[in-house]
Amino acid sequence: MSGSNILMKVQKGMTQKEIKSLLGEPKYRRFNEVSEEWEYQKNPLSDETTVIIINIINDQVVNMNSFKGETVVHPPVILAPTNEAEFIPPIIQQPNHRPNGRSIYNEDFQKLYNNLKKKPFKDDQLELLNIEAMNNYFTCKQELQLMSLYTFDNDKLKVLNILASRLVDKQNYEIITESLTFSSNKDKAKILMGIPNYKNNY
Repeated sequence: MSGSNILMKVQKGMTQKEIKSLLGEPKYRRFNEVSEEWEYQKNPLSDETTVIIINIINDQVVNMNSFKGETVVHPPVILAPTNEAEFIPPIIQQPNHRPNGRSIYNEDFQKLYNNLKKKPFKDDQLELLNIEAMNNYFTCKQELQLMSLYTFDNDKLKVLNILASRLVDKQNYEIITESLTFSSNKDKAKILMGIPNYKNNY
C-alpha cells in the first residue's frame, strides 16, 4: 500500500489499536496529562521521508498532520507543562535543525494564527503549535503575535519555549521581552532565545 493510500485511511475517531494496525508502532511517542502524540516516519530509505503526526485524546484520533522532511532524530517535545509556574529550559537545537533564514509565509502564518484562535482550550493550541513548529520558522514579530493570544507571562513563555529555536531574527528579541510584564520573565525569555548578557535573577 502506498504512503498516500495509508494517509487517506487515517480517520478522526480511530482508536490506538486501529492506528497501530494501519501504521504499526510509532517511531516517537509524546504525551501530557491531556493528550498523546505519535510520530511515524515512512519511506526511511529514500531521500525524503513522510512524517506523520497523530494526536490522540481518550483513545481516539483527534488530529493528523503529515509533511515531507529529513529523517532526523527529534528531541522530545513538551506539549504542555503540568506546573503552571514551572520554568521550562530551552530546547537544545540539533546541528541539522537550524533556522534557514526563511520564515513561514505570511499567508500560512495567518492560517495558523486563525486556527489557534479557533481552538477553545490552551492545551489544544499548544499542541497544534508544537506540530507546526516542527516544519516552520518564524520571525520575532510573528512570535509576538502568537504570544499575544495569551494574557499571562507564564503562558507567553510556553509559546516562546516552543518557537525559540525556530526564530530567524533573534536580533529583534526586544519586541518579545518587552511584551512580558515582569523583569524576571524577561530574563527567562532571553535564556530561551540564547541572548547573552542577561541578569540571572532567580
